[in-house]
Amino acid sequence: MKKIMIALLALSLATSLFADKKGRTKLQIEMQKFAAGMDLLQKGILYNCKECLDDGADRILENIKVLEKVDVKHFLPENQKYAYKFAQKTARLIEMYAKDIKESFAKGNMDDVMNDHAQILRQCNSCHMRIRGW
Repeated sequence: MKKIMIALLALSLATSLFADKKGRTKLQIEMQKFAAGMDLLQKGILYNCKECLDDGADRILENIKVLEKVDVKHFLPENQKYAYKFAQKTARLIEMYAKDIKESFAKGNMDDVMNDHAQILRQCNSCHMRIRGW
């Protein structure tokens, strides 16, 4: 009986560690998609490429929807568990700026497009600073 209990405990520990790694890998993939979207936005600004701006903003908006389903508390350091509301607010701001990029470019207002791109980058960095403890 004791051996069975030890085996079950070991199995549950291994499963939880695997689930944690799988969750982190999924988040890393989503963050790489965000980075690709940001690259497209920058390319669109530098080369006046409407398709790049639209595609970059669309990628960011798609990833925001995916991240809304992720439990952010799972990725925060122990001393930052309370900051999940901060991450949710950051995601809403990124979504707002990405939508504004599309609207501003359609109106030909490149100053706003560049400002929104900078604001998205600022939001990304502020969240990363908190999560990574910089």
